[in-house]
Amino acid sequence: MRRFLTTVLTLALLVVPLATTEAFASGNNGRPNGVGPVRTATYNLYLGADIFRVVEAAVVDPETVPVAVAQVVSIMMGTDFPERSVAIADQIARTRPHLIGLQEVSLWRYQTPGDFFDGNPVPAEYVLYDFLEIFMAALADRGLKYEVAGVVQNADIELPMFVGFDGTTPLFDDARLTDRDVILVQKGVQTSNLLAANYSDKVSLPIAGEVVEFLRGYVAVDAKVKGREYRFVNTHLEVAPTALIPPVQTLQALELATVLAPETKPIILVGDFNSSPEDNPADLPPYWIMTAAGYVDTWTRRVGRPGLGYTCCQDELLTNEESELDERIDLIFVRNDTDFPAWPDLGPVKARVLGARERDKTPSGLWPSDHAGVFAKLLIPVRWK
Repeated sequence: MRRFLTTVLTLALLVVPLATTEAFASGNNGRPNGVGPVRTATYNLYLGADIFRVVEAAVVDPETVPVAVAQVVSIMMGTDFPERSVAIADQIARTRPHLIGLQEVSLWRYQTPGDFFDGNPVPAEYVLYDFLEIFMAALADRGLKYEVAGVVQNADIELPMFVGFDGTTPLFDDARLTDRDVILVQKGVQTSNLLAANYSDKVSLPIAGEVVEFLRGYVAVDAKVKGREYRFVNTHLEVAPTALIPPVQTLQALELATVLAPETKPIILVGDFNSSPEDNPADLPPYWIMTAAGYVDTWTRRVGRPGLGYTCCQDELLTNEESELDERIDLIFVRNDTDFPAWPDLGPVKARVLGARERDKTPSGLWPSDHAGVFAKLLIPVRWK
């Protein structure tokens, strides 16, 4: 009898992974083990210009910073977020995610005349573009019902902007950029336990006589989709180290992994990680930090046609005819710790890149963003009890 029971238990352990995999593969009416799929997306909206041209001006010739700021604002207006928001909203309409993580949800403000050189006693408050307000309106115009579940405010930078001359006297306005990461949820998705924070490690650079902090952050909520709770997290890490940018992205990724380590719910972590699977693991890039912490890169579990999944980056002006996407840095991770080793952490993934095709461009020929978005439909099994 003992030998018989041992044989049965051994066979059961061998069969469970196979049976579970078959259940996911067959779909089981889309609800393996009673759990329905969750649809999620990440999209970097693109602030509209390369902000680092201001950083380069500060290093090469600080007196040219107001001109560089004027160039950035001019390019931002030319890349026309109101028009681009419609193209991005079209992508959302086609995929209908329950949960969306947005990065570079910019708030552009200005003040005229500027008072930066007088110590900036009055912050610029006149709104030029509020990307969040514009994008929510674009969604609503398509009958899409989404709500803001969480916002983290990151860098808030105000600098002088050259606007012309009064005779021989130069004139300056102040331009202010506030960076935000945002979580949107489909109406009806219940959320709670909001957490919004900035990373302890950040880039600080001297610009126009001031030390400017380029804050990055993360925002997280508990989200209940079809009766199942997930911890949904959205982030935007610093760019990879350069001669101008110190190596802080590794420290930010380590901080995020540490903050999320005690979480017991399945975690869906999305964002612009500025790191790809092609990075050298020896350099401790964010991609490999997160996978070492138990996070599954959902694109690697994708079923269907093969795809490189490139998401970055189009030309600054967004007018390049051919797509220039050549790296995969916008990612959707899942961490689903199961106590039973034979239980899968994640079922097959249906995923696609958003806004990377010629037909996704705006009527005037702009790419929707300098990044492509990523959509994934996930089946995450119930934690073994």
